Amino acid sequence: MNTDTSPAKRVLPIAAGVSLVAGAAFFFTGLATSPPAEGDDKAAYLRSLADDPFQTQLSALFLHYGNLLMGAGLLALPLLVRGRKGGVVTIVGALLGALGLLEMSGALLSDWFHMEIGRNLPTDQAVALSDKVLAHTAQQLAFSPGPLVSLALVVTFAGLARAGVLGWWTVPAVVLGYAGMLLLPYDTPILPAVGAIPMLVPMAAAGIRLIARTRATARLAAAPTFA
Repeated sequence: MNTDTSPAKRVLPIAAGVSLVAGAAFFFTGLATSPPAEGDDKAAYLRSLADDPFQTQLSALFLHYGNLLMGAGLLALPLLVRGRKGGVVTIVGALLGALGLLEMSGALLSDWFHMEIGRNLPTDQAVALSDKVLAHTAQQLAFSPGPLVSLALVVTFAGLARAGVLGWWTVPAVVLGYAGMLLLPYDTPILPAVGAIPMLVPMAAAGIRLIARTRATARLAAAPTFA
C-alpha cells in the first residue's frame, strides 16, 4: 500500500490545523466574555463569577475548548518540520505546550466551583475555601502550569522559525501576547482579550500552514506520474 495516500495522513493534520485556528478564536472569545472584576483580589474575582452565572459559564466553556483545541492541535506542529533544523526543539516545545494547555482546559472546572461558593457562602468563607483547595501541591501540579505554557510555546515557535516554517516574529509575539493577557485589567475583559491576540496569531498561522501543507502534499501524491 502507498502510505502517501493514507487518509490519516491527510485528515489528522488538517484536523489539527482546524483545531489550532478554532482554539485561538475560542480562547479570545472566552477572555472577551469573562465577567468583569472590580479588583485584582480573590474576593473581587469570586464576586464577578457569582454575579452573572450565565456569563461565567459561557466564558468558561469557550476558554475550556480553546485550551483543549489548541493543546490537541499543537501535537501536530512537528510534522511541519522537514530536516534536522529545529526538529527536536519543536517536538519538545509542542509536547510540553500541549500538556500545559490540556491541563489548563481541565482547570476551567474551578470556575463552576468558584461561582457556586461565591453564591452560597459569605465572601470571607468563600475566599478561605478557595485558597485551601488551590493550595494543594498535587492540584497545582495537575492544573496550574502557569508561565511554563508560554515558555513551551516560545520553544515551539523558535523551533518552527529555525526550521523555516514560520518567521522569527512568532517568538516575541507569544511573549507580548502572554504579557498582555496577564497585565491588562479584567474590569474590562476585552482588553486582556485584545492583549492576547499576538500570542494567538502564531497559533492560527501554524494551523493554516498545517492545512495548506497537507493539501499541497495530497495534490502532489494524487498527481499522475509519467514513465
